[in-house]
Amino acid sequence: EDSYKKFYEAFAKNLKLGVHEDSTNRAKIAKLLRYHSTKSGEEMTSLDDYVGRMDDKQPGIYYITGESKRSVETSPFLEKLKKKGYE
Repeated sequence: EDSYKKFYEAFAKNLKLGVHEDSTNRAKIAKLLRYHSTKSGEEMTSLDDYVGRMDDKQPGIYYITGESKRSVETSPFLEKLKKKGYE
């Protein structure tokens, strides 16, 4: 896990760019991406792990973008989802 974290820190921008530019390998590259979530703490999570943790009653995947992690964490929209128990 630590070695992947180091790899991701070094190549995250390349992976994100690759998802957009390399249509042939898009699905393979997407599996390498990591995201912050309300239940992953300071660590980042893969989409597969996120989906695996989803409650059966959660109707979809919710995401938010912002200028910083801090600004997103304090968003009122995110609070509504947390109250429902959604990640």
